Amino acid sequence: MAIKIDYALQESATNIRRNMFITVAAILVVGVSLFLGGSALLLQHATARASDQWTSQVEVAVFLTNDISPDERTQLQNDLTAMPEVARVTYESKAQAYERFKRLFANQPDIVNNTSPDALPESFRVKLKDPHNFGVIRDRLDGRPGVYQIRDERQTVHELFKATETQRKMSFWNAIIVFIAATILIATTIRMAIFSRRKEIGIMKLVGATNWFVRIPFMLEGVVQGLIGGVVAVCILLLPPVRSLLSSTGPQLAFSQSFRFQVTYGDIILYGSFMIAAGMLIGVLGSLFGLRRFLDV
Repeated sequence: MAIKIDYALQESATNIRRNMFITVAAILVVGVSLFLGGSALLLQHATARASDQWTSQVEVAVFLTNDISPDERTQLQNDLTAMPEVARVTYESKAQAYERFKRLFANQPDIVNNTSPDALPESFRVKLKDPHNFGVIRDRLDGRPGVYQIRDERQTVHELFKATETQRKMSFWNAIIVFIAATILIATTIRMAIFSRRKEIGIMKLVGATNWFVRIPFMLEGVVQGLIGGVVAVCILLLPPVRSLLSSTGPQLAFSQSFRFQVTYGDIILYGSFMIAAGMLIGVLGSLFGLRRFLDV
């Protein structure tokens, strides 16, 4: 027995109206599931992008001792500049280091007020052609007179991103749990619709209706629920306060002024299409699980 599209749509709409309360509940659960999952994916995407940008921009800091002579400092700068691995060398005085320190601890004025410029060392900020060559520079400068410490700022970046990665994993697993709950809730919705029409379905099968003839309207109902849930999740993510909140959960580096961790509208639109497709998939799965109990397959 063939099925007409208009009949399937009409039956789906009827089922949704008859079970409006649980349908709305299913849509909300799907929306929450996709919101959590989408947030995790967006954070992962923004983290990977920011990590690549920041890693290419961070520098090696060569801190100098207080007793270094002007001649030693000049010679060190010349030697650094001559290294083939080095792209740029910038001298940072105590006053400039203090300005950087104030940016780093802008939210902790007590620390800034209790620190004087003389307490901070002079340094050379070394930009490498390849950030992975830090070990080469460290080996050449280690133990050299006038050099107090050599620090690779990439380590700071990686430590900050570890916290974001943990946060993202928690959001992802929460999304999986809610994803399962949404599938179960849609299956329950479908079962209620089938149960309320069990006599009608029995008559349809007696006159030759196939299982697919019965299935399709209910599957469309599940797809509609998942579709609306996906759209709801994307709309929530597009809200400026929500996007700003996601951006604020990522690491922000005071020494990197060129790039900021952020989730863009373009990111949301890109992943939003996958979220809506995932919502429809939840609807299909929920429908199939709900139908298995009532139909011979």
